[in-house]
Amino acid sequence: MKRVIAAFARNTVFANIVLVLIFLAGGIATMSMIRETFPEFSLDMITISVPYPGADPEEVEEGISQKIEEALEGLEGIKQYTTQSSENVGTANIEVKEDYDVSDVLERVRSKVNAISSFPVDAEKPVITELMLKDPVMLLYFSGEMSERRIKEWSEKIKDEIQQLPEVSNVGIFGARGYEISIEISEERLREYGLTFDMVVDAIRRSSLNLTGGTIRTRGEEIRVRTMGRKYTGEALASIVVLARPEGEIITLDRVAFINDGFTEDPINALINGEPSVLIIVYKTQEEDALVISEAVQQFISQKQQQLPAGSNIKIFYDNTDMLRSRIDLLVRNGIIGLTIVFLLLWCFLNARLSFWGGMGIPISIAGALAILWAIGGTINMISLFGLIMVLGIVVDDAVVVGEAIYFHRKQGKPPLKAAVDGVSEVGMPVIAAVITTIVAFIPLLYIGGIMGKFIAILPAVVIACLVVSLLECFILLPAHLSHLPDPNASNNNLNPLTRRLEVVHRLTSSGMEWFVARIYTPLLSKALYWRYISFCIAISILLLTIGIVKGGVLKFEIFPEIDGFIITSTVEFPGGTPPEVTEQAIEQIEAALLRLAEKTQTRSGDPLIEDRMALVGQTMDNMPRSGPHLGSVQAILLDSERRGIHSKDLMIQWEKEIGPIPGVKSLTFTGLQAGPPGAPIEVWLQGRDMADILAAADDLMDRLRKFEGVFQIRSDFSPGKNEMRLELKPQARTLGLTVDDLARQIYAGYYGDEAVRLQRGRDDIRIKVRYTADERSRISDLERVRIRTRNGHEVPLMSVANIAFAPGYSTITRTDGMRRVAVSADVDSNKANA
Repeated sequence: MKRVIAAFARNTVFANIVLVLIFLAGGIATMSMIRETFPEFSLDMITISVPYPGADPEEVEEGISQKIEEALEGLEGIKQYTTQSSENVGTANIEVKEDYDVSDVLERVRSKVNAISSFPVDAEKPVITELMLKDPVMLLYFSGEMSERRIKEWSEKIKDEIQQLPEVSNVGIFGARGYEISIEISEERLREYGLTFDMVVDAIRRSSLNLTGGTIRTRGEEIRVRTMGRKYTGEALASIVVLARPEGEIITLDRVAFINDGFTEDPINALINGEPSVLIIVYKTQEEDALVISEAVQQFISQKQQQLPAGSNIKIFYDNTDMLRSRIDLLVRNGIIGLTIVFLLLWCFLNARLSFWGGMGIPISIAGALAILWAIGGTINMISLFGLIMVLGIVVDDAVVVGEAIYFHRKQGKPPLKAAVDGVSEVGMPVIAAVITTIVAFIPLLYIGGIMGKFIAILPAVVIACLVVSLLECFILLPAHLSHLPDPNASNNNLNPLTRRLEVVHRLTSSGMEWFVARIYTPLLSKALYWRYISFCIAISILLLTIGIVKGGVLKFEIFPEIDGFIITSTVEFPGGTPPEVTEQAIEQIEAALLRLAEKTQTRSGDPLIEDRMALVGQTMDNMPRSGPHLGSVQAILLDSERRGIHSKDLMIQWEKEIGPIPGVKSLTFTGLQAGPPGAPIEVWLQGRDMADILAAADDLMDRLRKFEGVFQIRSDFSPGKNEMRLELKPQARTLGLTVDDLARQIYAGYYGDEAVRLQRGRDDIRIKVRYTADERSRISDLERVRIRTRNGHEVPLMSVANIAFAPGYSTITRTDGMRRVAVSADVDSNKANA
């Protein structure tokens, strides 16, 4: 080993070349690596979505979810599958085993699901995709004093223009309702003209289509023949003939129906800072740089704002890259501070040359680690930057030890080269052992499986790379650069006044350290070695005390500590079937409480507490977004923590107090910016065949959890659904030729809407639905006026052919591995309890 060290120490040219190459590689890596907030990776999950328009959760469970479960049963590579049956759609989430390739399992799943032939006739084609962890780069919003249609049109135009930027390739829109043409006919009009929903639907289908009629082959060319009749607007549909009477009278659609060329009836309403808005979400692909995207979009916004109509705005709601920029600034700031402190301390106690090259271990290690990170396909993100920040205080230790050993031998009068070789040889093995033990401590993190392992995989890789480069720097570069160390015992009288004063300071601090070592540290060490058994017992006692502090809960344990983030969100949930107007009132109450809290709170900088706020009715903004008229969220973008001066957790507690009671609410939860994978600190799954037994067990578990101090926001994912009106065909109705299918189809058409045509208008997929008027669909009493048409053309009152009963329904039915499931979750107050 000594010969190798001597060879490196003598060859200063080689050391300088290596130094330049490390910095060059680090610089190229820094400029070439992708920068993103969090690493993107596959969640090893496959999701299946099957729309089933007009179906309730139990119908979806029977017709969609159970059929998917049967197809997945025994399929190789599947670890677990969960299905969710909601109104109008069934979904399945499939977790893939770690040793299997997700793409291979995806193809097997797609083959099995697409082969299912027993899906209901009205079910749409399954959509099967791989689930990826992908954070948006930016969230923009467009608002203005204009109609809903104009807001959506402008939002889509802005979205297209952003997507055309060279730096951006993936942009989405959220908070805007889809287009729909609703043909609304009253029961009175149907009876007046002797029409049925089927007749109207058939007339629209026959009069709104484009059809190819073959080809005319002339001597000179071939000419395609097409019949053009597709109607794309409500105005065009108005002229469709739905009835032609024998006397020649023509009844057009606009005479019997109200034609609403507008939006779907989904109760989605987004307000940002009190104004109707549409959100524009900017994503990135794995090959795109988040900071480059952010800068390009910001430049686009500044230019586009001048071209917008008066009273409208396009602004940034939040920019995820702000966190990344802050983390990069922190790394640079900590690196500069660390380098300065190391230089000053080593200069005070040792030597200026030694302090310089000892401190250079920090930038050399970081540059080398970045080069290795680039070589293995890593990215600059919050996790990799955290690893670099964490290792900053470690990488310089070995350089300090080696440098001090060389200085000691040089001070004994040895020649510079021999001092360098002897110093490194003396402490080489202990330094290697110290670095290796640190590396070994991080190696297990490389083998953590699942989502957690993928999320933090880059952290140990960065730390280990930094430590390896630091170790190589100590044995290759440092001896060469310190092999010309001047004699610390020699005096130099040719110093200028400033250097002479600094030399006085250096000698004072150095002699002070030598006095401390000789008079205090060495005697204390001698006594500790003499009374070695007592020293050993003291060390064991401290170890046991530390374990007791952790086990006893004095020192709280958290896998992912709460972050003082810049986002806080309140989510309200009412029982299923709650009208959107009730949810909207609750959201207004929550938002008003937030504004009152902002007025009362004095920030450290004096700036307003809230930068932006969003209120959403019909959708949640938590980790697992849900939709429905009984759901809503309010989200606030806060001042950054340094200027705010109050923790976001404390703000959420005060916000909850400010809101007060909300009549009829099922749950009111608060969340902040979370670290790590999504999920509550406590989550228990209860599975079984009978939902009543599962719910009873869930209630009992929640009661038990409430007895634990520090456990709060206890909730289950089960929510009662809408009350159901269940129709059953009377026996005497069969004598009229009516069947259950006749009854179901006519009720479905009247209240949900029979889809006459689905067409593509520009980018939008638009459905034309025929149904009762909105007024007739808003009162139960109108059922007395509903008529059921028999196959021979007669009309009979609904009440005379069907029994009506009311019963509670489900909001969502969750099944895991073929059994119904309810999840009970809770949050933990880290000041009172451990997770």
